[in-house]
Amino acid sequence: MKLIMISLLLGTAMLAVPAVTSAQSTTPATTGSYSSVNVGVGPVHGLDAPAFSAAASDANQFQIAASRLSLARSQRSDVKAYAQRIISESQTSQQTLLASLNNDQRKIAKPTTRLSAERASMLKMLRSTPRSSFDNLYLTQSAQVQQGNWATYKGYAEDGADQSLKQVAGNGVPIIEQQLQQGGALLPSALSGN
Repeated sequence: MKLIMISLLLGTAMLAVPAVTSAQSTTPATTGSYSSVNVGVGPVHGLDAPAFSAAASDANQFQIAASRLSLARSQRSDVKAYAQRIISESQTSQQTLLASLNNDQRKIAKPTTRLSAERASMLKMLRSTPRSSFDNLYLTQSAQVQQGNWATYKGYAEDGADQSLKQVAGNGVPIIEQQLQQGGALLPSALSGN
């Protein structure tokens, strides 16, 4: 009797596994764990595919450039470790974004490799800041870009028309939230509370 009951339970459990697995693989994690209140900005809705890809690419490219600069100029090992993580995740995000622009049904033009005027100005400021102020400015700028990126990704995950990019956006939201959390914990205001 005990053996039959275990077999029945295992058989029932195995029937549920494929449904859960397939649902996870096709449904993006559009919610994340943050709301607009946590991030300080609301989702940006109504973006078309080229506008989403341009905004996401601009954020990724800024994070890569600023974080590489941080590896050279930061005075804190925790900030350098954070910068290394941001480089890795932003490069992966950029590769995923670019790979999703072309499929059998459509082709979306690749976004420019040049930073927007706003992000180029931020990077210029970061390059010229005194070394003693570098870490705080880097962390502050990184958080600002992540807030905007969260709003872009979250909005497109909620109402984007292109399913491939919607998947990219939905899967990116939790990663951006983790970056915001980790970077925020490195700011002086967070450290002084510990």
